[in-house]
Amino acid sequence: MLAPLAQAGDEGARRAQVEQLLLGMNMDATLNSVYGQMEQMLLNMQQQLKISEEEKPLFEEFAHKYTKVMREELSWDKMKQPLIEIYVKHYTDKEIADMAAFYASDSGRSMVAKMPQVMQESMQVSQSLMGSLLPRMTELQKEFDAKLKAARAAHQEHEAH
Repeated sequence: MLAPLAQAGDEGARRAQVEQLLLGMNMDATLNSVYGQMEQMLLNMQQQLKISEEEKPLFEEFAHKYTKVMREELSWDKMKQPLIEIYVKHYTDKEIADMAAFYASDSGRSMVAKMPQVMQESMQVSQSLMGSLLPRMTELQKEFDAKLKAARAAHQEHEAH
């Protein structure tokens, strides 16, 4: 009868340890950094989307609102508990302890400190690749739309007979 109570206590301790790990990983600040980078990426897409000078304020307003909604709906406060659940589910006590030790080390702190810049540069690479991706995706969408329209027309014609 005491074993389940001990496990429940251990579970609380594990959750607290994971929360400390996530804070050590600077997850809250990383999340904020990601949203800032996403907004900048959106703003940088104006040229690819052929936004005119007259449309620019409208697009910038959209980008700011879009990011604001993401910050609200995917805030650290809303994401913390589900992330803790994921870590508790997938990592053992030893793995959690090892990660905590790493993030407390000089290399771990260095990784946390450099991660926003690494992520920003990674986003820039992704964005530069988007220039060639968007036209190809648009072309695939048009191709799919045409094939779907033809398939539906053929299906309707087949049903009519």
